Amino acid sequence: GELGVKWRFVENGRFLKGRNENEANVVAEAIMRHARECPQWTLGVAAFSVTQRDAILESLAKLRRNNPDLDSFFDPNAADPFFVKNLENVQGDERDAIFVSVGYGPGEDGKVSLNFGPVSASGGERRLNVLMTRAKRVLQIFSSMHAEDIDLTRATGRGPAVFREYLRYAEKGGEFDAARGGHSSDRFAD
Repeated sequence: GELGVKWRFVENGRFLKGRNENEANVVAEAIMRHARECPQWTLGVAAFSVTQRDAILESLAKLRRNNPDLDSFFDPNAADPFFVKNLENVQGDERDAIFVSVGYGPGEDGKVSLNFGPVSASGGERRLNVLMTRAKRVLQIFSSMHAEDIDLTRATGRGPAVFREYLRYAEKGGEFDAARGGHSSDRFAD
């Protein structure tokens, strides 16, 4: 089947003190909706940073307390259990759906800092490629910033360049890959 790539822009997302609370809340709500509406699909969540992973887990814990009827979806002993991991820890985990929380975005001053943690580090582009290939059916990207926010004259290195492409691809709904005749994840391969 064709892998669907969905873009979810978080209007009021702000990256403060290493985390984006608003985006974490939006992601947690989407997780609960998934658990309620399509529990037969396995789900994994990848956050770009450890602090963002923790923000999502905290937000999710609050929502789960009010929805104990959905607990079975979160059973750690399921065949392909639900997870929330930071980018570096997502390896061989394939799931039907993968939600990605970028986390990075405008700070208090409304400007996007161009340090994207593990993505800016050496090998960051490979970590992004791993993410793209973990989803069997749908990859949903939650972001508080746009591709244009990444100024490649200032953010140098392979990681930020691939990250910018990745956001652009998602914002366009994964559509420009058909014109290139490639599978949706090819453009992120090394």
